[in-house]
Amino acid sequence: MTAAKEADYGAVREARTLLAPARHSSQRMNRHSVLSKLHWCDRCNVPLIGSSCGKCGGPGREVPLSPPGDARLALDGTKRKLRYLFLKEFGVQQLVQDIVVLNKTSGDDRADEVIVDGRRIALLRYDLELRRHDLLLRLDGARMLAAMDSRKQVLLRKVGGHLKGRYLPPEAIESFDRGIRRGDEVVIRMGDFIGCGSAKVDAISLRHSKKGVKVRDFAKQKPIAPRNKRIRTRVLVRANQPHLVAKKAKAEHELREAISSTKLPITVSFSGGKDSLVVLDLALSVSTDITAVFIDTGLEHPYTKDYVDRFVKQRGVRLLKAHAGNAFDDNVDSFGPPAKDFRWCCKVCKLAPVSSLIEERFPNGTITIEGNRRLESFSRAHTYLTEENPFVPGQVTVNPIRNWTAMDVWLYIIWRNMEYNRLYDEDIERVGCWMCPSALASEAEEISRITPELSRAWELRLAEWAESNGLPKEFVTYGFWRWKELPPKMRDLANRLGIDVKPMRADTLDLKVLKGVSPCVAGGYTIDGVLATTKVPALSRIGEMLKVIDEVDISEEFGVARVDSDSGRLRIFAGGQITATDESPSTATELFDKGARALLRASLCTRCGICERTCEHSAVSLAEGPIIDEDRCVRCGACVDSCVVAHYFDKLASGLMAASGPDKRKRRKRR
Repeated sequence: MTAAKEADYGAVREARTLLAPARHSSQRMNRHSVLSKLHWCDRCNVPLIGSSCGKCGGPGREVPLSPPGDARLALDGTKRKLRYLFLKEFGVQQLVQDIVVLNKTSGDDRADEVIVDGRRIALLRYDLELRRHDLLLRLDGARMLAAMDSRKQVLLRKVGGHLKGRYLPPEAIESFDRGIRRGDEVVIRMGDFIGCGSAKVDAISLRHSKKGVKVRDFAKQKPIAPRNKRIRTRVLVRANQPHLVAKKAKAEHELREAISSTKLPITVSFSGGKDSLVVLDLALSVSTDITAVFIDTGLEHPYTKDYVDRFVKQRGVRLLKAHAGNAFDDNVDSFGPPAKDFRWCCKVCKLAPVSSLIEERFPNGTITIEGNRRLESFSRAHTYLTEENPFVPGQVTVNPIRNWTAMDVWLYIIWRNMEYNRLYDEDIERVGCWMCPSALASEAEEISRITPELSRAWELRLAEWAESNGLPKEFVTYGFWRWKELPPKMRDLANRLGIDVKPMRADTLDLKVLKGVSPCVAGGYTIDGVLATTKVPALSRIGEMLKVIDEVDISEEFGVARVDSDSGRLRIFAGGQITATDESPSTATELFDKGARALLRASLCTRCGICERTCEHSAVSLAEGPIIDEDRCVRCGACVDSCVVAHYFDKLASGLMAASGPDKRKRRKRR
């Protein structure tokens, strides 16, 4: 290793050592450990992120939230949609006021609890089959609609027994709205009782059908009129200001400690989203010597790119851009469209360009402040204050808002009077690559409305891909392309639509164990399998990847790459077959694991260069793919650990797990 490179790694190691205490086990939390309670001040009629109101001083009433409880403010686009839906379905729109809160909950696609006056009034959903938004009434929503004498009401005579969860007896129906249609949400009233439910038939059949209306909720409750008094933004801010000040002070304290513990340059990951906006503002309050980094994946929405350029110019912040160029277009034909369970695009379009930028501009490493929050997703549930980025060598991240909720973030933005990305006002919840497979189908519809030229071009490309792979057009229309392996909800949708999903995606990788771990006549135990891929690598490429395991012998004549160690034998054939033999079932399975990862890397390598930058021994260089210098390689496994493609093996390993048992397969460890 050169002296310069040794110095670079030394600086990074110093940063890791200084920041290591922040990863103490006491900080290990999951997304449900985050304090995500929402309170409501009934006097000021505003949501609270604390238990008391900073304006009137009164206590807040706790609002029940479905987990994980990452509530947020509804912005203009969402409120417009809610007003339209309430007007269309019930003939009223005054229910949707100045302050509306949304709480994401589980569902097939979009599913947001709608909270008005501190009461859950409805569920805003997106129907994947009908490809449209609708409302599912809650009891308090029915109470408010009853007070407003809305449409879609069913009046009952006195009837005994419980109705919740049952169908309305047709003989108990006294009157009903003649405009009720099958599938409509209805308000049910009977004396002092109010309920909500769903019509299963048209109005003309209500008096005759024993299953005309399914009751969802029904209780002795009075109508409750929504409070239509206008709520000023300054009232919302004053009510939450003490809590916001405390959160800001804590985040700034953590940032100062992280920054003061190292001499590495400070960067802020600025994606143009709400969370990165907040951490950029926090960073600027503790230091002016920072640089914002924006990753231009080539798939960022035009609104986002314009916003990032404008905001940093207004705030006088240095901005560096990591450009992916044509990386997506250059690889999509080989890999197929990215999927929720195979986001190869993140490696190619994000990790590779930012790794190159950091290596070029910050050769000694950098401390990067990021807006990761635990409540965002399960993958971020175990976010620490400081972490070493395993995929970007030389980068240590600091996450000062890891315990914040989306409500905290939006109230902070309003309090600080900061301009935000206007995509949020178009009913987009999360900003990122505009055609990301992990985005909701409902948001894809919004993108199609905002910038139809982008969506049309992508849909044409998807249609060509589907046709060339023998897949029906519905794979594009209904968003089946977003998965390699369809989840139950999408298989159910395919059944309802009458779509044959058995062919699945022709570009899907498949790992199959042909023969489980069994005694080998030559001694030891053996396991056989095959990795099926549309992109078959050359044996020389496979051989390079195998060098990190042990010495490799390649036989072009027999089409096999061989690794022989003291106890184990690994064979990978040109057709994707893998055979591993070792002294025990567990070590044979572990050797098979290593071979499968090597074959996967050889098949899907995009020459991103992350493995080269990760290697502390300068043993990896890039040509048509990674080249391993056997004299330098110590077989530590760092290059495999840093490879996103290698980690995709875990998604393919279910067959291996089933064959060898849960305790047989061991994760590869660095030596």
